[in-house]
Formats: sequence, C-alpha cells, structure tokens
Amino acid sequence: MKKRKIKKLPIILLILLIIIGITIFFLFNKDKNETIKTNKNIQTNEQEKDPLIQKIKTQKYYIEKNLDRYLSYLKNNPDLNPEKIIMDVNSNLDKTKYEDTEKTNIKDDNLMLVNKYYYLTEDYEPDDLVTLTSKYNSGVNSKMRKEAAEQVMEMSDAATLDNITIKNASGYRSYQYQVNLYDKYVERDGKKAADTYSARPGFSEHQTGLVSDINQIDNSFENTDAFKWLQNNAYKYGFILRFPKDKEDITGYQYEPWHYRYVGKKAAKQIHDENLTLEEYYAYYIQNKK
Repeated sequence: MKKRKIKKLPIILLILLIIIGITIFFLFNKDKNETIKTNKNIQTNEQEKDPLIQKIKTQKYYIEKNLDRYLSYLKNNPDLNPEKIIMDVNSNLDKTKYEDTEKTNIKDDNLMLVNKYYYLTEDYEPDDLVTLTSKYNSGVNSKMRKEAAEQVMEMSDAATLDNITIKNASGYRSYQYQVNLYDKYVERDGKKAADTYSARPGFSEHQTGLVSDINQIDNSFENTDAFKWLQNNAYKYGFILRFPKDKEDITGYQYEPWHYRYVGKKAAKQIHDENLTLEEYYAYYIQNKK
C-alpha cells in the first residue's frame, strides 16, 4: 500500500502569509511611531518659539516633567506670570484638594510631605516617639519624634539664654485624635471653614510627630518676643514656620505663627534662605531629584 504524500504547499503559503503579516504590522507601527515623533518634534519646535514658554523654562524652580501641567495651568489662568505658574503647579494647585491624593512617602523621613494632597494611613504612628517634660511642654500632646524633640529642647534652652520662653503646646496627634478634633470644628464652624485651619484625619502634619505648636495657639503669638526669636533662630534647629503669611494658597491653610515643622537643619536653612514653603521645597529638591 502506497503512503499518501503530505501536501507541503499550503503550509509554505501559510508561513509566507504569517511573515508578510508580521512585516506589515511592524512597518505600520514604525510609520505610526515616526508620525507621533514628528508631531512631537513639531509641537516642541512651536513651543520653543513661544517666548512665554521660554520664560517658564528659565524660572529657577522649573521642573521639566511638569511642562505639560504648566501649559495646561497657563491656559486656564492666562493672567498669571511664569513664576506664579511654576509655584502653583509645583505645589499641586492644578489638582483638587482631598481628591487628587496619594499616600505620603514615609521613607522621606523628616522631609515627608503631609498636606491636602498627601496623606498618612490610619494606622501610621512613629516608632520613636518620646515625651517632653514640663520644662519643655505646656500642652496635652507632649510627644514628638526623638530627633525633633531633642531639637525642641535645644532650641528652648538657647531661647532661655535670651530670656525667651519656648515650649511645645501641641506635638504628636494620632489619627483618631484628629478625627475628634476635626469633627468638633466642623460642627462648630462648618466643613468649608474648618478646612481652612484644621486638617482632615490622615492629612494632619501632627500625625508625623514632627510638628510643634509653640507657646500659644493663637494669632496674637505673632506679637510676642518668642515669635520674633523663632523667626530669626528656628531654622538653626531644623524647624520652619509651616504655614507662613501670604502663602495660604500654597499651603492650603491660614497663617499660623505658632505652627513649626521639623525638617532637619540643612533643609530648614535652605527653606528659610529661599523663602519657600515645604510644598515648594519638596517638589523641586526632593521629588525632582529622584
């Protein structure tokens, strides 16, 4: 009995069709990518001719990866100057507070950013909290992270030599503590008003253990010798005035002359010297460098 010969021609045709199909696919995608690249180059060339865009790119705190956001923000806010555009976008003002949020990177340690865009989880609690004695504390929230507490004590001792009293009035607050505090303010003043001076749970810097509200939690603190002393010396001990005057749009909070945040001596000096908020510093000197 004769064996039937296997027809090889259809198989060869099939292989040829597959090869042709793959070749067409790659050629199509190559043309597509080249078109996209060409369009991007055209767009880039057009942008380079725009003097306003050039001015944006020459700003000190310009971040290349934010260019599209700068341009989008400029489109919606055509009256803003380049410096303001950079400042606002770097501080996430083109996003929606409490909606466009992400978990803060606690690995940033003393420089971790917690605000209306970056939050801490409900179970976060620093593992190096220490309690300040009455010599350095006058409030109910007497705990701070070890390094920050040590610098508060050193700062307080230095102030004493100048006949100035510096004491912590409120340090670490747990997530649950902030729940109760925020709810109380909302009940009293309404949510919109409460959001201007109190952080929602998880979005409070106090939960980091790196904050010290000093002496008196009241705007009248601005008129004291202690405040003037802090303005000149706090950065030397790693602390910054966290919510300064005329920066409310950046920080998202009313001016608080009593609220000091520990960031470490090097960062504090740079923030002080360049008149930055933590938002601005973090965007340019931390995120931008990663």
